[in-house]
Amino acid sequence: MPTEKYFLIVNLIAGRGRCKAIFPKVKLELDRRHIDYDLHYTNEPLEAVDVAKMGIEAGFTRIAAMGGDGTVNEVANGLLGADVTLGVIPAGTGNDFVRVMGIPSDPLAALNVLTHGAERTVDVGRVAADRYFVNGLGIGIDAQVARDVLAMERLRGAPAYLYAAVKEVFRFPAFDVRIQSLGWEESVNCLSLGIANGKYCGGGFMLAPRAAVDDGLIDVAAIGDFPKLERLFRLPQARAGKHLDLPQVRYHQAAEATVSSEAQLIAHMDGEPYKLPSGSFRVQVVPRALRVLVPAS
Repeated sequence: MPTEKYFLIVNLIAGRGRCKAIFPKVKLELDRRHIDYDLHYTNEPLEAVDVAKMGIEAGFTRIAAMGGDGTVNEVANGLLGADVTLGVIPAGTGNDFVRVMGIPSDPLAALNVLTHGAERTVDVGRVAADRYFVNGLGIGIDAQVARDVLAMERLRGAPAYLYAAVKEVFRFPAFDVRIQSLGWEESVNCLSLGIANGKYCGGGFMLAPRAAVDDGLIDVAAIGDFPKLERLFRLPQARAGKHLDLPQVRYHQAAEATVSSEAQLIAHMDGEPYKLPSGSFRVQVVPRALRVLVPAS
C-alpha cells in the first residue's frame, strides 16, 4: 500500500511570525518521521485558496494548512467540493478551529493527527454567494478586537485577545441590526453579533456554546448593549459561555439567517477582517461540506 503524500500550505507570517519561528522544528520532525510531503509558502492574502486548488489538481487527497484560523479558512475555501481531507497544524494567534475540533494546539503534537487521525465531516457557513467560514462570522466588537490583535506587535494568543477586548469594552459603539429567519425575527441594538459554526472565537471566547460543527445549523448570538462598566463584568461570562440567560442576549439556531443594518458594520471571518455585503446579506449552513483530520478516538 503506497504511503500517503501530503501537501502542506504554510503561512509563515501567521501568529505575527510565530509560524516562521516554529516551522523549522515542524519540518525537521516531518523529515525525521519520513513523512512524504510537498509544501508551498504563501505570500499574499487569499493565495492559499488558489494554492489548495492547485494541490487538488496535482492529485493530493490530504492537504494541510499550517498557520492560524485565517489560513485554515483560505485552504478550506479552496477544498470545498473536492474529494480531499483537510489537516491542520496550528501556528496562529487564536487557533479557535483546532480548539473546536480537539486538535492539539502544539504543532508537533498535531503532526500525530495529520498522520494517524480520523476523518470527520463537518459543516461550513456561507456568506452571500461564494465565501465560506469554518468557524464563524463575527460582527461588531469581536471584529474590532480581531483587528486590534492583528495590529499588535508584542502580545500574542489569548492575552492579546483579552487585552483588546477590555480596551474595546470602554469605547466600541453599539449598532442597530435586524436578523430574520424562518419563524423568528430580532431587532437588536448590538454590541456583538456572532454567526457561528463552532463554539469558540476570538482566542477562546465561547460565544456560541450550543454550536456543533456537524448539526446542520448555524448559531446566531446577538449580544445587546450594556452600560460601559457592566460590559466589563459581562466579558468573563461571554468568555466562559455563560451569557445566554442574560436578557440582552438573543440566541437562535437555524439553517440560514438574513442580516440587515443601515449601520456600517465591521466583521471578521475566522479571525480575519472581512468586508460584508452592504445593506442586507444572507448567511446559511452548508451541511457536511468538509472532511477534517481529527484525533482518533
